[in-house]
Amino acid sequence: MPTASLTVRTLSRITALLAALLPAVGRAQHMPHDPAADSARYHLGAMATGLLTTANPALLGRRYTEGYLTQPNLMGDAAWGALRFTGTLNFEGYTLRRGELNAGMYGEGYADRRHPHTLVHEAMLAVATPARGGLRATLAGGKGFTPYGTDDPMMRPFVKYPVNHHHAQIIERVLVMGALQFARGDRAITLEQSWFNGDEPVGPFTGPQWSRVGDSRSTRLTVSPRRSLEAQVSSAFVRSPGLTQGGAFDHRQLSASLRYDVPANRYALLEIARTDESLGTQRVFRFASTLLESSIVHRGWALSGRAERTDRPESERLLDLFRTPNGHVDFQLVGITRWSIGTVQLAAPATSLPRLRGTHVTPFLEVARATARAQRTPAVFVPAEFYGSETQWSLSIGARVHAGTMRRRMGRYVLPAAVRAGMSSRGSSLSHPPQ
Repeated sequence: MPTASLTVRTLSRITALLAALLPAVGRAQHMPHDPAADSARYHLGAMATGLLTTANPALLGRRYTEGYLTQPNLMGDAAWGALRFTGTLNFEGYTLRRGELNAGMYGEGYADRRHPHTLVHEAMLAVATPARGGLRATLAGGKGFTPYGTDDPMMRPFVKYPVNHHHAQIIERVLVMGALQFARGDRAITLEQSWFNGDEPVGPFTGPQWSRVGDSRSTRLTVSPRRSLEAQVSSAFVRSPGLTQGGAFDHRQLSASLRYDVPANRYALLEIARTDESLGTQRVFRFASTLLESSIVHRGWALSGRAERTDRPESERLLDLFRTPNGHVDFQLVGITRWSIGTVQLAAPATSLPRLRGTHVTPFLEVARATARAQRTPAVFVPAEFYGSETQWSLSIGARVHAGTMRRRMGRYVLPAAVRAGMSSRGSSLSHPPQ
């Protein structure tokens, strides 16, 4: 298959390049590392996934089979005393312009495909005060993840994103945030507050509307009663995310989650999210989501499962039926669809590539079953008619490539709390086994 062979060749070239660029980092990743004790250190890591996906039906009763180089990222972290930098470059704007087949996924002008993320995924500076009596304050600013909701799905076990990505995370915003944390041993309580621009990115190479920076806000409270357990509740007010110039409905979002994480062993996440689209104080639409996912690892093999039920707004499609007008106007919605998706993934133990020190490959197989039903009748958008079936199946086969230092989590800028919650510069999520 031409597309698949092209993906394999591209993945091989990326692997060789990463190995050439990061040999020293790859050798250093086995060293013990305590971010709180760093005075002047840096860590580099890179990842990419070669992927072949077949979806049946993808739309109009037709099967689609496509190959990608997805989630290509270069990550860097540096510390100079109390000052820390977190950066991520995402190259999906080059490798994923058509989007990735992903039933139910939507946002930024794509539907049933995952959109490419922006080139500058993260560029955050943070400074923390010394801990006094267990209390520490952090101030951070730049472009990155707002303190709202749960972790980036890219650092979780599955290759396909959940439908609730835009309900459960608010990412790639220019923000300033402050945080207070009280910690004793493995226990911590963290309160974060941020102000950011509400407009969503309109493309992988476009910047934010600088005049809108500060028009939106979010708050998150995280409680970690022990090292492996974390609970969070958060809320956000997002001004007109659908139109960069403003004028669309505002979003009021709520999130709550419980996360259990024993690195390289067991992981589970339960999250509930809700987005209300409103005009002033009057609610017009409500979208709800519930998600449960877990993983278990035995002798390097990782078995993961996810169940999700999420409401999705439906917009008019363009001539390319996987695309919608970029910059949607909420009152032009043609329906609300409830997606129920079950996903199972089996990942093999990571293997080192010959003569490419510090580079690891993890093959995997992922299967998803999705059903979509209109929430309002009569409906303009009837899922069974549009897709050609009430049930959609997706099969993905691929391999993740890691080089250098991998993060377990992304978008956490209060570093001591992130360490207690399971982040490690020497490992990654259960689908990204520690190197």
